[in-house]
Amino acid sequence: MDSPLIIYKRPRLRNPRLIVGWTDAGLVGTSVVDYLIDKLEAEEFAEIEPYDFSLLPHVTIEKSVLEEIEYPRYSFHYWKNKKTAGDLIIMGSRPPAIHHYEFANLLLDVAELFNVSRIYTAGGLPANTTHTETPKVSAIINEPRLKKLLSPYDVELGMSYHGPSSINGLIIGLAKDRNIEGISLWGQVPSYIGDIANPRVCETVLRLLTRILGIAIDFSDIEAEVQQTNKQIDELVSYLRRQNSILDQHIGKLEKGIGLEIPPEDRQIFFEDIERFLKQQNRRRENGLD
Repeated sequence: MDSPLIIYKRPRLRNPRLIVGWTDAGLVGTSVVDYLIDKLEAEEFAEIEPYDFSLLPHVTIEKSVLEEIEYPRYSFHYWKNKKTAGDLIIMGSRPPAIHHYEFANLLLDVAELFNVSRIYTAGGLPANTTHTETPKVSAIINEPRLKKLLSPYDVELGMSYHGPSSINGLIIGLAKDRNIEGISLWGQVPSYIGDIANPRVCETVLRLLTRILGIAIDFSDIEAEVQQTNKQIDELVSYLRRQNSILDQHIGKLEKGIGLEIPPEDRQIFFEDIERFLKQQNRRRENGLD
């Protein structure tokens, strides 16, 4: 049986690190990966075929005609660092829907093939924080000695948890069995707007990650995006607070430093309100009102 891992070429890399990101809260993981690939002009060299790791794919239908079947792309890119001995392998997409263990091991096979000694995962984590606060970043590591590596940076290392793993947790957990260091960086996304893109949290994670890696990238595009979306998010939250007294109470508590859990049935109402607001904004733009 043919392997779903396809390697087009084998670049010679020096001391590479693997960066991984997925669609998650605030779309932080994929946004970090996409921005790095774009700014570093990283080149594609391998992929994992998606068919064994997907359920039903997305489709595009135009005027009742099915025009496209779309599976997620699991492609690997590489970037050679000309300044220091630390190249990058970068990969990100929607997470696999099934066969997570097999998928994670294929990803780690790529890491071993290129002698990757450390994996970084980037993502967004729903948290009891407000959209006006400076975003915080939490870290999970697979070796205690990595605390020393992270100690110079503004990152929280006090998380305790027992329960189902994310794909990031699975990857760095299996990496430990292969003697590969693993660090998961989680940007804390306000839980009440976790389903929409959050460039502000993405920028925070990106700046931290590039500092740790010792690389420089151009942040001007994401800075402009942050300025634009901050206004939109302010408008969205103001709208939601007017529409829903429970959410207004929740955000008010958070602003005072008091946590408050939102019941699942109320969260569904918030998501419907968010969707309604975004549709209104789209109609305004289409009519030239913004």
